[in-house]
Amino acid sequence: MKIIFSICSWGLGHSTRSLPIIRKLLSEGNALTIISSGRSLELLKKEIGDQATYVDIPDYPMLLSENSRQFIAKSLVYWPLFIKRMEEGLQALGRLLQRQECDLIVSDGRYDMYSKKIPSFFISHQMRIMNPLRITLLERGSETFNMFFFKRFKGIIIPDFKDDSYAGDLSHNLSKIDENSLHYVGLLSDFKRTECTKDIDYFISLSGPEPQRSILEKKIIKQLDHLSGNIILTLGKTEMKETDLKQRIQTYNFLSKDQREDLLNRSKVVISRSGYSTISDLAVIGTKALMIPTPGQVEQEYLASFHHDKGTCVAIDQDKLDLNNDVKKIKNIKGFQGGYQVSKTVNAILSLLNDVN
Repeated sequence: MKIIFSICSWGLGHSTRSLPIIRKLLSEGNALTIISSGRSLELLKKEIGDQATYVDIPDYPMLLSENSRQFIAKSLVYWPLFIKRMEEGLQALGRLLQRQECDLIVSDGRYDMYSKKIPSFFISHQMRIMNPLRITLLERGSETFNMFFFKRFKGIIIPDFKDDSYAGDLSHNLSKIDENSLHYVGLLSDFKRTECTKDIDYFISLSGPEPQRSILEKKIIKQLDHLSGNIILTLGKTEMKETDLKQRIQTYNFLSKDQREDLLNRSKVVISRSGYSTISDLAVIGTKALMIPTPGQVEQEYLASFHHDKGTCVAIDQDKLDLNNDVKKIKNIKGFQGGYQVSKTVNAILSLLNDVN
């Protein structure tokens, strides 16, 4: 089949979790055109190379706020911009479809990538768009918003379990959407667990949208002297060469899939954002984590709190980060257990995609 695979460019999580699906589609002889933008697109180019064709179509910006009052105010400005960028994305896709044939469209987190004439599938763990105050009326409204757009897709694929959820209320306990109409397929990650020696004390992974990624980077670098042992720091900068920050710390701007998988498996503790893709990676690998949600990104704040309560991670606000004390709390948690086979998820997704008639 000739497939267009579009991927949200908010951080690198959507790209990394889509990679096992992309690799499987390519291995089965499908021709792929990949749509994304920014660092997300650069990561995909590095991982897939010339096996696919790439198109840069910017998606809509992320809604970030520093507090609940700012969230409400920004929302009033955001949604008209969202609709405008949606229309621009759809127009760009329409022009692309005029130039090339396409049998199937897959969209990871991009509402603007679908066609009424071509079977289109949507991948997302976020059926409910949360707000800082958890106002029920607004969250039900977000489900209605999703229902409106989901009608344009042949199927909605949820990278989570129907039971024993890792996304919590983001994809469960829905009031408007019928959960039986959704395809819960299990966790998506580009990694697998391997048996090896845990010789890395702290693996620090920085990612996500600017300027918050750089703000956290500066904050962590100032506090690195409080950590002892073998430390790996990756900066999530796909466009830069390697940089030396401190002699005793191995620092990388970008890690390939194989490098990251190896280092995560060898790590005793991971310090990272609490994006859902990162949580899925850690759930597959199995490790303990200190999670620092991106300020104003309500989804990450919820996930950090949700998994903190489950005892799978320690959650801390970015402005309260104190590595010296925060890492001491990690010994009291059970952490992510690991061991899930992502191939089951990928096979379930391909079964849905292949059954398009």
